[in-house]
Amino acid sequence: MSSIQVGTLGVMVCRREGTPPFTDREYLKNLCLASSRLGLRVFVFFPDHIKTGNDGIPESSVTGLIYRQGRWEEDTFPFPDLIYDRCLSKNASESLAVRHALTAAAVSSRILWSRGLPGKQKVYEHLQRNPSLLPHLPHTLTYTGTASLRKALQCFRGELFMKPSSGSHGSHTLYVNTTGEKPWVQGRKRDNSMFRLILHDKDLFPWIQRFTGQRTFLIQPFLQLTCKDGSPFDIRVLVQKNETGRWNITGSALRKGSPDGLTSNLHGGGSAVPVLPFLQSQFGLPVSAEITDLIEHLSAQIPPLLENGFGRLGELGIDFGVDRMGKVWLLEVNSKPGRQAFTHTRDIPAAKLSVMNPLRYARYLLLRQLRRVIS
Repeated sequence: MSSIQVGTLGVMVCRREGTPPFTDREYLKNLCLASSRLGLRVFVFFPDHIKTGNDGIPESSVTGLIYRQGRWEEDTFPFPDLIYDRCLSKNASESLAVRHALTAAAVSSRILWSRGLPGKQKVYEHLQRNPSLLPHLPHTLTYTGTASLRKALQCFRGELFMKPSSGSHGSHTLYVNTTGEKPWVQGRKRDNSMFRLILHDKDLFPWIQRFTGQRTFLIQPFLQLTCKDGSPFDIRVLVQKNETGRWNITGSALRKGSPDGLTSNLHGGGSAVPVLPFLQSQFGLPVSAEITDLIEHLSAQIPPLLENGFGRLGELGIDFGVDRMGKVWLLEVNSKPGRQAFTHTRDIPAAKLSVMNPLRYARYLLLRQLRRVIS
């Protein structure tokens, strides 16, 4: 246990149903339990717990929750030295509350553990400037209405995939197929429930307009990212900064969905298994080794590229797909990744690292700030 108290880390989360009233309970509990070893004090708070005066300066204390003596307890804490934003906003009011909290933190000269990434389209546009990444990026268009969808269907030979520019867990996604007598769609609603519909030609475009609503959607070709039994799968790589502020690959896991599904997210009912044995069962050993080597190489390239475009980051969940020909596709990059997959695959070292690395990086940031103040 560290004898030096370095500072406080406030983990900002969005309020959800349940006890305690937030998600990622196991991860946040483990952060609290492990923090004292590094001279940190970790507590959890909601964006609306930060109160500010008319001048925008936040109050000196924050109400939050801390895990101690086997349970979550509410307490009052000094305004945190470092803020770890884990909010996954579901609506405009939550997004506004998060922005207000982060602005208050900036006014009081507090450190952000990491910046967030913008929408998927901006991330895609930034990454496609890199020649070595471009072959692994699916062609991506922005949905702007019927005309854009007609153009995409022609470009992608009658079938495509649509997903929100901002969002997670594979919800509110859509597969569109117009290659048969009648168009049909399959996907997940906002609540992550699955559906499949056959439509009349005249109903397709109005139905998609209602489905997308006011959200910005991206259109991509439908890639056959499935294994031999038809189940979709992807590979999640967790990259994190360590105690020296350098990027490392913490671990990876292969997530497999159901044969009748589109995505393999764990929140949508998918399962997770170790990467290499599964790939060997699909592609054989030589090709599997090439795939994993390439994914590791790309995973090392992506974090510094994104930092150059969007500012300092602390961790990323990078999702890759592999088509039936063994081609690797970069599907998505998430700046607020989950880490449940390592529990499913029983990768204990990666599971422990996924908790300790954020704390070690927090300690690094706080000590660096302290040295600047002293000097």
